[in-house]
Amino acid sequence: MIVTDAVSDYLLESRPQPDALLLEMEDHGRRDGIPIVVPSTGALLGVLAAACGARRVVEVGTAIGVSTLYIARAMAPDGLIVSFEVDPERHRAARTYLDRAGVGERADLRLRDAGEGLAELDREAWDMVFLDGIKGDYPAHLELALPLLRSGGLVAVDNTLLSGLVAEDRAGGGWSEEAIATMRRVNSSLLERSDMVAALLPVGDGVLVGVRR
Repeated sequence: MIVTDAVSDYLLESRPQPDALLLEMEDHGRRDGIPIVVPSTGALLGVLAAACGARRVVEVGTAIGVSTLYIARAMAPDGLIVSFEVDPERHRAARTYLDRAGVGERADLRLRDAGEGLAELDREAWDMVFLDGIKGDYPAHLELALPLLRSGGLVAVDNTLLSGLVAEDRAGGGWSEEAIATMRRVNSSLLERSDMVAALLPVGDGVLVGVRR
């Protein structure tokens, strides 16, 4: 946890009642140990997508489609989210859930390596990028993702505080010293870029957000 128990409880209590499908997806994630965005992060993604008027979004790390659903629901009806996933079972589950949610036509789910996929997308043509794949791949994925954004486009990176260990600069909880150092470099690399306006937010497990100038 990166916030106090009281804050965490309040955030959950303040959450609008989710629909049955989203609850089913969250139960699926907990039951099978699948990493999915927590509700506060999902809500933030929806706000960010709406704020930048997202119609073309790229996502790395579909999992079973929870974050994809939050973003797709916040987009315009003619919007499209291209999402990369390497696990076939999770890919199939996400396809089923998003179709059931009525946003299947907005989701282009691609079962392939994100690094390869990002390299093939049109540059400066995307409104938003969300990175939530393998943490060790964040540096490479971020460098591939930023050129995709149009001016005013937005990038969001999840799990950038790693249970608070990034702030403490120490290993623990399954995260190595190398993993902590890598995440600190990712945070600094975006926060210090002159072509971005960025902030690191204590939402969920930490969300790094930047807007291209």
